[in-house]
Amino acid sequence: MEEQRFQVLVKALEEQEGVEEIFLLNSDGEVVYKSGDFQLSNEQGKSILTAWKTKEPAIMFQNTRFAVLKNDDIQLAAKNIGGGKGNIVGSITKEGDYLVAHTRDEGLIILEWSIFINKVAWS
Repeated sequence: MEEQRFQVLVKALEEQEGVEEIFLLNSDGEVVYKSGDFQLSNEQGKSILTAWKTKEPAIMFQNTRFAVLKNDDIQLAAKNIGGGKGNIVGSITKEGDYLVAHTRDEGLIILEWSIFINKVAWS
């Protein structure tokens, strides 16, 4: 995916209240683009994508555990249970990359976030 398209997707996602970070992983889990200056290494990106693809029960993001609530080939929804650290939602894009966002527990509920990111990724 080109950076210009990523920025369009970021803008669309940020129209909803509660978006923290947005990033794009390629099919190998490497970080292609980030919406801001936050810590996310290629190793962490690969770990997230591996957990997604192998349907692990949880993923780690910024040293926080997120329990996976929905996981299929095109969508991911994980929630930090009890810690108040929000959600991780993701969708494969039509280009074959993985659009992932960290969201707060406001605005939309987690499954709405999951649907919303999928809609944006395929727009």
